[in-house]
Amino acid sequence: MTLENIIVIRHAHAGKRDRWFADDYLRPLSHKGNLQSNKFAKKLKNVAPLLIYSSPRLRCIETVGVLSSNSSQPIVELNHLDEGGSIKKALKFCLDKNIKTIVLCTHGDLMYQLSQYIKEKKFVKVSKLDVPKAGYWWLKIENKKIKKAKLYKI
Repeated sequence: MTLENIIVIRHAHAGKRDRWFADDYLRPLSHKGNLQSNKFAKKLKNVAPLLIYSSPRLRCIETVGVLSSNSSQPIVELNHLDEGGSIKKALKFCLDKNIKTIVLCTHGDLMYQLSQYIKEKKFVKVSKLDVPKAGYWWLKIENKKIKKAKLYKI
């Protein structure tokens, strides 16, 4: 089996960072974020087989949690996906996997990096580099290279 899709989602709504006084790694999804997580899982209900990788922060893990439960696939934490990480390193890590679809959950700064990369490579016209919460890029892969990209919003 060869890799055909990498789906990169920005974590769902988790409330305001400045209103959370505990460790930011433990900030959960808000009610709105839980609804977004459920919608994302429904959109991917017919996508299989897959691997799921996430930033180690709780809001990312919860964003792909419903998808994980529905697909019976575990969530594997990947430090490249954490805030301040590298989307290019995360993508490189994925391109050698022998599975049809990989889902990555990350943060706004890495989604910005990905949007810049997509714009530079001209996979699709990108007018805004910011991706909204629970927005995701669906990357089509051929011969271990990104060939197409499409942005979806929930």
